[in-house]
Amino acid sequence: MSKETVFGFLAKAAEDDELKDKLQTVTNPDELTDLGKEAGFEFAPEHVEEALTTLQQSPGFFSVLADAIVRIFSPSHDDYPTIGVQPFSGEPNRD
Repeated sequence: MSKETVFGFLAKAAEDDELKDKLQTVTNPDELTDLGKEAGFEFAPEHVEEALTTLQQSPGFFSVLADAIVRIFSPSHDDYPTIGVQPFSGEPNRD
């Protein structure tokens, strides 16, 4: 059991949509530990804290985190033209 196991679990969750959905409901390290056990990964809540600390101390962590957040929460495909959305300039339909 170690922080490397936590990283392995998170890597698997990134590839498994069902596990990723379950991961989004986790609110504390104990719940993450339980979910990890269900997926076959044994680690303690302390290892979750160690993994988070290691990530935070990594060079460029916050820029990588910001990029990930942008990718997760922004639309992946939009139908807007490259010139942008044009304002309505016609007459409204009164019918």
